[in-house]
Amino acid sequence: MNSSASTSAAYTNKKWGLPLILPCLLYMLAQLLSSHRVFDDQILVVYDLRLAALSALLVLFGYRAVSGFFLLAIFTLLLRPEAEAYELFCYLTAALISHSLYFRYTGWRSAASFGRIQLTTKRILWLCVCNTLLSIAFKEMVYWFTEINFQPGKILPDIFCADTLLRIQGVMNGCVTGIPLFYTVLRIISRPKYALTCFRTMRSQFSGNVGLLGFIVWSLLLLTLMVCLNIPDQSNIFFTFYSLMLIFPLMLWSAVRIGYVFTCPVWTIMMIVLAKNNANYIALTDDFLLHQMLVSTAIFIFTLTIVIMGVLARFNTLRFEQLLNMGLTDPMTNMPNLRALKADIKASPDSTVCLIQVPEMELFSRRYGLHFRARYQKKLAENLREKLNSDEKVYYHAGFGLLLKLEQPTWGRLSILYKAANTFRYTHNNQQLGFRSGLGYCRATQFCNDVYSLTGKLGIVSGLSLVNGKPENLEAQSSRMLESHIVGRTDIRTVLQKTLDNDAFVLMAQPIVSTRGEERYHEILLRMLDEEGRFIPPDRFLPVATDAGLAPDIDLWVIKNTLKNMQEYPERSFSINLAPVTVCRASFVHNVQLLLTQFGVDPHRIIFEITEADALSDTEQSQNTVRALKSLGCRVAIDDFGTGFSSHARLRDVSADILKIDGSFIREITENEVSHYIVESFCHVAKMKNMQVVAEYVENEKIQRCLERMNVDWLQGYHTGKPVPLLTLV
Repeated sequence: MNSSASTSAAYTNKKWGLPLILPCLLYMLAQLLSSHRVFDDQILVVYDLRLAALSALLVLFGYRAVSGFFLLAIFTLLLRPEAEAYELFCYLTAALISHSLYFRYTGWRSAASFGRIQLTTKRILWLCVCNTLLSIAFKEMVYWFTEINFQPGKILPDIFCADTLLRIQGVMNGCVTGIPLFYTVLRIISRPKYALTCFRTMRSQFSGNVGLLGFIVWSLLLLTLMVCLNIPDQSNIFFTFYSLMLIFPLMLWSAVRIGYVFTCPVWTIMMIVLAKNNANYIALTDDFLLHQMLVSTAIFIFTLTIVIMGVLARFNTLRFEQLLNMGLTDPMTNMPNLRALKADIKASPDSTVCLIQVPEMELFSRRYGLHFRARYQKKLAENLREKLNSDEKVYYHAGFGLLLKLEQPTWGRLSILYKAANTFRYTHNNQQLGFRSGLGYCRATQFCNDVYSLTGKLGIVSGLSLVNGKPENLEAQSSRMLESHIVGRTDIRTVLQKTLDNDAFVLMAQPIVSTRGEERYHEILLRMLDEEGRFIPPDRFLPVATDAGLAPDIDLWVIKNTLKNMQEYPERSFSINLAPVTVCRASFVHNVQLLLTQFGVDPHRIIFEITEADALSDTEQSQNTVRALKSLGCRVAIDDFGTGFSSHARLRDVSADILKIDGSFIREITENEVSHYIVESFCHVAKMKNMQVVAEYVENEKIQRCLERMNVDWLQGYHTGKPVPLLTLV
């Protein structure tokens, strides 16, 4: 209880005690640091910091500084000359009014530290320009009503006289440079930790923009010029205000490269020193007032330039850091992305990278949207971070999972992470969802410059992990075998596109022979050559074509080139296989109609073979395609019948001209009674629907005789005829 009371009392004393005491001390310090110069019995303002001190107190403490101002006013009335009391009154009134206007336009941000681009314009306008003009206007009013002479002269008779401009610029220079300096000092006094914040800011700007050698050279040049300006030697041009002109580019360089936090206090200290030694570089001659005005104006302009450039440089640095951070962060999850992982791997090449893949997330993302995936990844990442060390991170993966950078993990830790990912439950729409995850991992040493290749390879082993139910290492033998399979598919995909673009497929024709003496026809078989001229089996490249979305284009290429051959040999008939995705395209029948018209082929001589799963499907588009092909005059065959989900009931509903029984039944027809019975039953139902029957894989005479006894209409296989190139077909 006593401890809480003492803490509260200390906070109250600090909150109200400092604003009560500091105004007197700071105002006296400002008087001490300000500089004036006597010329023709007039006091010229060189650099005045008193108004800056009062404004800095208001910026930091706000209305709490009023009590300190009241104490300062009493002290001045009792102990200082009457002119100083009136002058303080003018400064206090101007400071309070200008701060009220400033606070009105900035609100709660008014007490923020200096150097912010959003507040710089308002601070210059209200705390510097408005402050200065009001204070001088109030002084003139006091002069009119009391005839107390503040010695600078009067404004209203000639506002653009030299001494008036000097007075305005001296006070305004003091506000522009003094307010930030006094604010920083006051804030450090009220909160000493702020000094560490300023130091860290300076150090970050130094380390990012300026080397040690550059800073030393800059410091020596600046020190040399300051020495010249503060030594009374008017015979050498470098000991006049000419050196002051050389200081400005140095300070401008400092504002841009070293930063506002460092440059502003340094420039203010230099201004105090130069103002105190004003007589050393401006000689008291007949042209003194002109030179003093030129120096004051130059200092004022360059002060504004240094301040604004310093603020802009800081703003640009912050924006660059924000953009850099945006480039290293995923916008949906605010998690570090692959670029961040790449940078971290370069810094720690011996670390281990893990990929946690959640394939089911693709399905749920389609239903609930990408935000569902982002929220799931964020929650899963939070769950996994609890099991990571302080130097380990979780990264966003553009696929359906997360990436982790681990430092020398053991198998036990990997197993814990794998279990955590698979036991994690995510609540969505009052439902608890759990997804199976795979974890693939690998040392990052050999992938420091190619993190994208690393994540691709980890995607392979994470799929293997999902099957095997344990974390999988990319360097394991089974993983390398799976990787070779993936690489083989990608190579086939490349050759596939190249072959399609160059019309380089090879068409083969295998005869289908009638058991009733009818004219034979041929089935078109597609073949592809690799880059070394070797045949790639259809069962290797056709699935790749389907996955790549090339199957419809390939089917149209086959149809076009078959019809081109039939244009020269109109008596030939061919059957052409169609991929499932081709059958489901609404534009397919229209394209076939155009090709038939283009080559003038009799549609009845074309048979389109559709796999059983497509022909017997309830998909409306596939049924429409079958009906449309028959309406063109083409015939339709059900290919590989018996391997899918067929039954006699479904066969009853299908509309086709030919039924091709899968070879897996035909090969065993003479040795397996079940196969014999199945084929025979298929033939009976097909005859009842007026469908002709084709038997595939007729490999010997014995099978042929058995099929002929079943009244099968057509035979296809190596026994009846092997495939030959279409161009060599006689």
